[in-house]
Formats: sequence, structure tokens, C-alpha cells
Amino acid sequence: MNCHRNIIAFVERLPVDSWFATRQVLEFGSREAVDQSLYRLVKCGFLLRIARGVFTLRDDQPKIFEPLAVAAFKASVFDKSIAVQGLDIARKLGLASLASVEPTFCVHGVSSSFQSIATKICLKNFSARKIVLGDSPLGQVIRALWFLGKDRCDVHAVQSAMRMLNDDEIKKLTNSAQLMPGWLTKIVRFANGWQPEMAYSLRNSNS
Repeated sequence: MNCHRNIIAFVERLPVDSWFATRQVLEFGSREAVDQSLYRLVKCGFLLRIARGVFTLRDDQPKIFEPLAVAAFKASVFDKSIAVQGLDIARKLGLASLASVEPTFCVHGVSSSFQSIATKICLKNFSARKIVLGDSPLGQVIRALWFLGKDRCDVHAVQSAMRMLNDDEIKKLTNSAQLMPGWLTKIVRFANGWQPEMAYSLRNSNS
């Protein structure tokens, strides 16, 4: 019973509309006791279960739980971060017409999926290099172009994608070879007027 009361006290101390995870209340009892208390609090209407292991205080106000926000919170519980996948960015930029069947996000770790209130959400494993810049404009552009692949990514696609970047970000893109496969680096540099002799001079100046 103390577990039950402690969870209620914990929730009532949270800021309005805050979310919390099961892991945050495990100190109040055994895993079985915590799970049973959370189940009862959801069943009686005190809590709203947003997704497995994620809850908020229920009220009568309609709420929209965006898949990106739910996925980001779930990932943060395990000290991970997520990013929008290249397909969705490419679609936003007009470079692809496909759409994900289910909301899918990049994560560096094991792929998984879970059911939220409104939809099933997928977390897909990507290399750390693909998501190191997160959802910054530069990170999104690289991921979108990388998604297209070398058969579909051309100078036109690069120039279209760069419209979401400012001059400083475009310069960083051109010099971010360590964050892109070789084929994409070549196309990006060509689209920005990078000449072979410029690359040779840069290599010599850095040697």
C-alpha cells in the first residue's frame, strides 16, 4: 500500500501535464508492486497511459500526443536520443513521395516498436554517424540525401535540400566528409562548386 500512496504523491508533485516513466517510480517498491499500482491508477482514471511505461495525470482536457514527442521521451528514459528518419525529411523537402506506414524514428541501438495511445511507433537502429547531428538542419539534410542513395541523389537534390540551410550551415555541410559516405561528399562538394584543385590546396594546407 505504501507503494501505491508514494506513486500518487510523486505524481501530484509533478508540474502540470508532465509525463513520467515506470523507471522513475521503481524506488517505491518491487517491480511487481509498482506495475500493479500503476495498473490500478490507470484503471480508476487517475493516470493516463501514453505508451508502455509512460504515464501522465489524467484530466478532462483533450490532448494530442505527437509520435515524435512520445518516442523522444521513451528513448530519453534509457539515456538515448532519437532523430527523424531520412525518408520523412526527404518527403518534407519534396525529394521523395513515399510515406512511412507507421511513425518511424532513428535511434542508435536495438530496433524496437511500441504502441502509443494513437498509433504504433517504431524505433529503427541507425549508425551513430547518421544521427550524431540529431534533428539540426544540417543533420536533417545529410540524412535526407543519404536516404536517397547514390542512384537517386544528384546535384539538383542537394541544391533543393540546401534551401533549408543558411550560409554557415552550407559551409559546414561541404566540410563534413566525416559524417557522410564518400559518394555523398563528392556530390555535395560538386553542387557547391568545390573544384579538385581546391580540395588539393586544402589537403596541403592541413598537412
